[in-house]
Amino acid sequence: MKCRPLRKMLRFYFITDDNAPSCPPIQQTRIALGAGATMIQYRNKSFSDAFLPEILQIRWLCSEWGIPLVINDDIGLAERVGADGIHVGQEDISPTVARQRLGGEAIIGVSVSNLDELRNTDLSSCDYIGTGPIFPTGTKTDAKAVKGLSGLKAIVDAAPLPVVAIGGITAHNTRACLDTGAAGIAVISFISRAPDPKANAVVLGQACGIFESHQSQNP
Repeated sequence: MKCRPLRKMLRFYFITDDNAPSCPPIQQTRIALGAGATMIQYRNKSFSDAFLPEILQIRWLCSEWGIPLVINDDIGLAERVGADGIHVGQEDISPTVARQRLGGEAIIGVSVSNLDELRNTDLSSCDYIGTGPIFPTGTKTDAKAVKGLSGLKAIVDAAPLPVVAIGGITAHNTRACLDTGAAGIAVISFISRAPDPKANAVVLGQACGIFESHQSQNP
């Protein structure tokens, strides 16, 4: 997947929500892809083999749409399903080990929440940085302090890699995030927990500048 420009792949980054009350991850993925999502991250902190059919279906959907799939934290799962990469946090497997195991073509992302973490993180094996929360969010119970647009811009200006903004992102604040120089935005609940997930996904795609119609590609 690295043959595609990385910044374009990061523009509209959707992360699945395994706790969404009425829209399961497969449906979330279909909706996001149909609205122009440029990358999908599968996130399931309680993954077991019972979820294998789910991730395999999501893997197939991403392949059909030609969109990269990365796995949150779980390198074994990334290897098992042939994902395009992995996203790791500060306390997860190191990006260096992830690169060694997944190879040179894998997409490796790392979470950085502030400038101190940025300075102390070995980015030599990474392709992009995720930073946040930019705005208040209730999706992640372990979310760190809200950074705001000024905090996002500080990371963007200091980082040697493309930056993706996450946390409380909506169609209304997407443009402000992109105006800081961020390569893209990552969303969860704006789609997964919306009264109308498809409508929210569409307006978010428009806010990201995704104008190409994807309806004819619906697999």
